Amino acid sequence: MKQVTYRGPEQITVDEWISPELPANYVAVKVAYVGVCGTDLHLYAGHMDSRVTTPHVPGHEMSGVVARTGAGVSEWKLGEKVTVRPLLPCKNCRTCNEGNSHICPKLKFIGVDIAGAMQPEWIVPAELLHRIPEQITLRQGALIEPLAVAIHDVRMADLDPTDVITIVGAGPIGLLIGIVCVSRGHKTFITDIDQTRLDVAKSHGMIPVAPDQVEAAAREATNGLGTDVVFEVSGSAGGATLISSIVKPRGKIIVVGIHAELRQFNLQQIFHKEVTMQGARVYKSIDFDDAIAFLATRTRELEPLITKVFPVEDALEAYLSLTRGGSIKNLIAISEPAI
Repeated sequence: MKQVTYRGPEQITVDEWISPELPANYVAVKVAYVGVCGTDLHLYAGHMDSRVTTPHVPGHEMSGVVARTGAGVSEWKLGEKVTVRPLLPCKNCRTCNEGNSHICPKLKFIGVDIAGAMQPEWIVPAELLHRIPEQITLRQGALIEPLAVAIHDVRMADLDPTDVITIVGAGPIGLLIGIVCVSRGHKTFITDIDQTRLDVAKSHGMIPVAPDQVEAAAREATNGLGTDVVFEVSGSAGGATLISSIVKPRGKIIVVGIHAELRQFNLQQIFHKEVTMQGARVYKSIDFDDAIAFLATRTRELEPLITKVFPVEDALEAYLSLTRGGSIKNLIAISEPAI
């Protein structure tokens, strides 16, 4: 059986897997599918080497079935379909005690700080599992984690029913944010440099706009004010400079994208318009539950976001094809039944 291994910047190999011991209160999940996401690409590029000990198993967007249970685990049955909320907070700090363990200062993100899901069995605490219902396939289940991110982002925006939205960045998270917003009746603009992604956005009810036209489009739709909420999901320098010009006075900017470098943005516009900037990071348990419920009623709508499924032997190509553009979500099939 094979695992995917990160060995340093732009070095991905496929290697023999060695089965680890199963501690008490942990579950061994037989991994079916793992999605390759923006975080994985940042890791692949070496941007997270300060947090990673090589050789390292990446991956955290996944689906699988319960294969083994450790001592003390009684709530999970063998063969149950599951996904994993890959966060390990300290549980003892003020942030955790206030109910915000997802941003614990000592948070360990499984798949970055700890070995991830691109291996035949993933050993994780039983408390991190979420059941995948019958109407969601294992292939579709790999979308739950990124959908939970999007649902958390929209929750953090605290949208009013009449809010007009602009999303900067039409990658998987940006598209999923848009799908959630459209499902709630919001007029939703989205901009990106990748026309394939904009075409997908249009098919899901969003209004695609080129980056050099999005400010004008937002103002035209809002009597010159700008949109109520702007989601920055691109993680790019261009996105950082664009967001303050799109948002209306007293509007909100939700920062979602990972910015590996310091960015310049227009603080003068933030000041003049009294704009609120809000970070939105990962998710809480309720966001996973809501993502599962959302996906369960929209499987046909969301499955086309999966561009291609790669066998584990072709894991590197799953990464490289995303860097070339034209893809939305690539999955790696880890276990043989998943292929």
